[in-house]
Amino acid sequence: MTIQATQNAIKSIMKRASVTSKTPLNILTFCTHERYEQNLCRTGHNFYSIKNGKTWDSDYGISPENYFEVEEIPHHVNYDLILLQTNCQRAQVAEKLKNHFHIPVIRHTHVLPDIRYDVEAQLEAFSHVGTTSGIAHNTFISEFNRNAWGCSENNSTFINHGIDTEFWNDNDSAERNAACLSVVNLWPDRDWCCGWTLWNSITGYQTENQLPIMVVGKNDAWGLSSAASSLEELREQYRSSLIFLNTSLHSPVPMSLLEAMACGCAIVSTATCMVPEIIEHDYNGLLSNDPKQLRTYCEDLLKNPEKAAELGKNAKKTIQEKYNIARFTEQWNKVFYKVIQD
Repeated sequence: MTIQATQNAIKSIMKRASVTSKTPLNILTFCTHERYEQNLCRTGHNFYSIKNGKTWDSDYGISPENYFEVEEIPHHVNYDLILLQTNCQRAQVAEKLKNHFHIPVIRHTHVLPDIRYDVEAQLEAFSHVGTTSGIAHNTFISEFNRNAWGCSENNSTFINHGIDTEFWNDNDSAERNAACLSVVNLWPDRDWCCGWTLWNSITGYQTENQLPIMVVGKNDAWGLSSAASSLEELREQYRSSLIFLNTSLHSPVPMSLLEAMACGCAIVSTATCMVPEIIEHDYNGLLSNDPKQLRTYCEDLLKNPEKAAELGKNAKKTIQEKYNIARFTEQWNKVFYKVIQD
């Protein structure tokens, strides 16, 4: 161990010994999901994001004041832990940082095993990285996600998404356009997980039977849609749309689905992955994996805005009660402090 590494280790140990549940932490990380990281910053800690691969894309939101993208790691800062949100080559970087600063690594997993490839090999690699890289703790965005990666509750935690309902809300808006809104980026290229073909089948896109639709997202190459210019503009799209149509096939839960619920949209969705844990059919949304049935749901709600309003009201209530930002930040802080004190 070098002199500098020894000094870092001593400083880290001394600081961890004095940490309380109100101590702001300094966390090394890598940019992964901008909107999710905006919420992470609500924990009140300082996040130093190492430029390695993906960098912050302001089209998805403005980086908070306590989120710092760095070309080189500032060595005057006493770091407390590393938050790794992928299982790629960044794990090797995280392992080197762990050894240099003598701090623990939390691996947070957003995705599911990619069904286009060898799932067993992915599970083995996931377990191997966790063992060889000295991961202190695994976290997941849902229990469904954790189970998919084969982790037990003994050595991992799941933290469901949190939605800032002070921002994402319906503003008691009564006037909504009779349209089916979907929010997806690079949709045709991500057909396997986001259901582009399914959406075409449901909506009758570019046919004489096309439903009234609205699409938001980076799909300019296909002449389909553009990204919202700001989160405020996206929020207005949710607020002004009667229906939010989700066709995700292989995603634990799209953030856009939760945002649409918070803004009071009537949800029509596939019943895949974690979605049935959030949406109770005919209470806060309508579920099916049959394209004909999903189209019928959309047609019925377009004709019955009162029913759509009832579903939207219950969807909003679900987010406020179960997926609020206060619960999200509280659970994350419990994990952060427990890991560094252990």
